[in-house]
Amino acid sequence: MASDIHNMVEEIRALLEQRLGVRARTFEAQVRKARRYLPRALRRELIYFAQAQALADNPKLQRMINRPRLEAAHRKAAYFLKRVDITQRHRIGALGIAASIAFGLLVTAIVALVVVVQRGLI
Repeated sequence: MASDIHNMVEEIRALLEQRLGVRARTFEAQVRKARRYLPRALRRELIYFAQAQALADNPKLQRMINRPRLEAAHRKAAYFLKRVDITQRHRIGALGIAASIAFGLLVTAIVALVVVVQRGLI
């Protein structure tokens, strides 16, 4: 059972590194670094995953691990990480910033035009 958990953790670690570019010494640190790229529910499941990894090394504490929740967390994380495209997310973020700058410039131009018309300069 412990080897199954460690194999699942290694698979998720590889996906985090490959798909999101997040590297760290431990799985917990890797999840902490990837938090802004992950949905809140998935982040919570990955934290549980990291706690389960710590419990998996002790035979008596292994019984505390909720195996169905762990397998569901693994399925959800693998599904999300295989579908995520980080370059597209960066592109959408940059587009959002550019749109907000353009909107600000448009509002400034409209205000300037209104002031010029009210003063009778046009």
